[in-house]
Amino acid sequence: MDNRISIEKLMEYVVPVTESGCWIWIGSMQEDSRRMNAEWENVHPDEYFWEVHFGHIPTGQCVCHKCNVQCCVNPSHLCLKATEGVSGETA
Repeated sequence: MDNRISIEKLMEYVVPVTESGCWIWIGSMQEDSRRMNAEWENVHPDEYFWEVHFGHIPTGQCVCHKCNVQCCVNPSHLCLKATEGVSGETA
C-alpha cells in the first residue's frame, strides 16, 4: 500500500467519541457502507488505518472491529481475523 493519502488529511473525516474511544469515519461512503472515496481512491477506511499503523494485511485475513462499530477506524479497536468463516463483525 502506498501512503499517498496522509493520515492528517484522513483525520479530517474522523470524529472521536470520548465515551467509547471509537473514531467514527464520517467521510463519503459508497453503497456497501464500508468504502471511502475521499477524492483519491476507493479503499476501506478501516483497512487503510490498519495498514498505516500496523502494516500489510496478510492474504486470508480481514480487518474486524473489537468494538463492533463498522465505521470505527481507531487502530486500537481493529484486529485481524481469518476471512474463512467471518460473517460480519467479530470480536
